[in-house]
Amino acid sequence: MKAAIKEDTLIKEMDKYCEYSLEQWRVPGAAIAIVHKGEVVFQKGYGTQKYGEIIPITADTLFPIASITKAFAALSLALLVDQGKLKWNDRVTDYLPDFKLKDPWVTREFQITDLFCHRSGFYPGALEQMAQWGYNRKDIQKGFAYITPATSFRSAYAYINVPYLWIEDLVEVITGQKWGDFIKENILNPLDMKNTDIISKIDKSRLTTGHILDEETRTQIKPVSFSIFPEVFLAAGGLVSSVNDLSRWLLLQLNHLSLISKENMEFLHSSKTPVEPFLGYGGGWRIFDDKPYRVLSHGGLISGIKHRFLFIPEADAGIIVLTNLTHSEASMAISDYFADRVMGLPLKDYSLELLEKEPVVPMIRPTASRQKIDIRLFEGTYNNDILGSVEIAKGDESDLEMILGPKNAKAKLSHNRDQTFLISFIRDAGASAGEAHWGTATFSKEHLTLRGYEDFENETFVLNRN
Repeated sequence: MKAAIKEDTLIKEMDKYCEYSLEQWRVPGAAIAIVHKGEVVFQKGYGTQKYGEIIPITADTLFPIASITKAFAALSLALLVDQGKLKWNDRVTDYLPDFKLKDPWVTREFQITDLFCHRSGFYPGALEQMAQWGYNRKDIQKGFAYITPATSFRSAYAYINVPYLWIEDLVEVITGQKWGDFIKENILNPLDMKNTDIISKIDKSRLTTGHILDEETRTQIKPVSFSIFPEVFLAAGGLVSSVNDLSRWLLLQLNHLSLISKENMEFLHSSKTPVEPFLGYGGGWRIFDDKPYRVLSHGGLISGIKHRFLFIPEADAGIIVLTNLTHSEASMAISDYFADRVMGLPLKDYSLELLEKEPVVPMIRPTASRQKIDIRLFEGTYNNDILGSVEIAKGDESDLEMILGPKNAKAKLSHNRDQTFLISFIRDAGASAGEAHWGTATFSKEHLTLRGYEDFENETFVLNRN
């Protein structure tokens, strides 16, 4: 099948559909770019940088790009492979002797490629919330030595950000440069991505404002501060960019610019870990094989933003959709509409389809109990090898207060039933800004068990009572 794209028709249809889809999802603002046959054929900003204000989004508006960063991390390793300083099947411990997981065999056999293709055997999202609670990258890395794997090594896909921390360590050990400095010199500058950098080096006032929907009704749009995640997990999600700059990154993926060998670009664009039928994960890309052409894409999500980057090598076309609202599938709808348009497939109203399939509904949280209990029974110090010491003390009225981490992150514990309390992190220590509920705390004579729910349902910490 040969794709037949009339650029003027494609651009008109995409522009119309973008406006429609963003309106359907009530997205305050978006920036979109399309590349075809080596040219940037479309760049446009929609809406506003902050809800309720007239600050227009443009092609140069800066967004945290979150997990779209992962492909930059994988390509930074490809540069070292091309330079003969690294091999894809090298063991991590050959370069980082302090690398340690619970299973000694897995520790020894963990290869460079295993760091970025989500086949480590641990549960999805392992230990990521520790960053929000004030733990630093070294604390989180050390914690992996105490986690029991959920599956056997390399047997299943599970999306985890923490292994990308060791990519940063590898680059620094091999080159003597911090990861951010290395990619600035070797990727961003050569690609003329002048406004792209790690988030800690960007003036935050230059960023678009992020937005979420309120928990109670899922109807009110609220501005929100970006979380700490990008600053801790740099190689997994710490870049800031614009669609103007990302158009250069898209041209590289479509082989109109060159930084690494063709062999290594193909390596990054090929599946390493099966996710489900016709879907695999490669070098920072999800790879779909259920269409006339292979489709490679990746999303970007932290509280306040939601993006998608998609390209089709055989059609020599791609799209970037950056949005400043978390609770929206507009970026998915627009990019899938583009892909089907390019491949000549029957067109669908993806926004309507996604709204019907996954409607935006109010959050359902367990409720606090009115039962009177003696909360003094639960006060004290609890600890384990991952979180260290956790203090439980009397809070307001009948609530307990939990204090943990090097920065004394705080959470309110509200009684739910029996010896179980609901955990609500306070302010910046929230599971995500504006949605601070995290899970439950259950006490026994000797232990405190912290369990996450919803997005964090895989996370469980068992602490011993002193």
